[in-house]
Amino acid sequence: MKEIHQTSLLTDITSLDRLYTANLEYFHNLESYIKAGEEKLKQLDELVIPEKAKQVELNKETLTSQELRDLRSARDELDRRIHDLRLTRQVAMQGLPGIRLVQENDKGLVSKINSTLANTVPLWRQQLATAVTIYRSAQAAKTVQAATDLTNDLLRTNAENLKQANAETRKQLERGVFDIETVKQANALLIATLEESLQIAEQGKQARAQAVVELQTCETELRKTLASAKTLSPDNSASSTVQPPQ
Repeated sequence: MKEIHQTSLLTDITSLDRLYTANLEYFHNLESYIKAGEEKLKQLDELVIPEKAKQVELNKETLTSQELRDLRSARDELDRRIHDLRLTRQVAMQGLPGIRLVQENDKGLVSKINSTLANTVPLWRQQLATAVTIYRSAQAAKTVQAATDLTNDLLRTNAENLKQANAETRKQLERGVFDIETVKQANALLIATLEESLQIAEQGKQARAQAVVELQTCETELRKTLASAKTLSPDNSASSTVQPPQ
């Protein structure tokens, strides 16, 4: 049974190595995406959107205004995506030490199993040899016709003492199994803790994303109100009847 657990743990350790490598590569890819997104966002804020805003001020065409609005909307969507990528990168970064922690625990269990096997097998051999010797002694005692009652009493006493010592030794040997189970339970609790942390982080991300959407809605409504007020000004009403797009 111990060999089966040892094989399973070694397989898990190898799988965790691959998972760590894949997670690290994913983390680096996220950094590249974030950097590219930030460069594009900077270009929109400093060049593209200001240039389009100047065009709107010069020609005051409805289509140009709509293009500016669409451009700003695309800019905000890109900003939200970059924010999500940052959150994802943080979660990926947090997963790296978690993977190593589980892997270290598995390695410790493998070492403990090896130690148990190395220590118990010789002890089992010793007990078996002792049992064989005692059995032969008992058989020899039976063949000795001149054994006295005292000798028989001593043999019975030794046999009882051996039984008690053997039972106590067996109990001590089995204690190693319970210690392994305790470590496994602690490992399961740790995994549950890490999963709970990831779940809380995911809920926080969703809440922040929802807040960004609501803020964007407020901003859109405010812009719409301002645009309506500009349309109703005396100069505009006298020169043009074209309404800004909703």
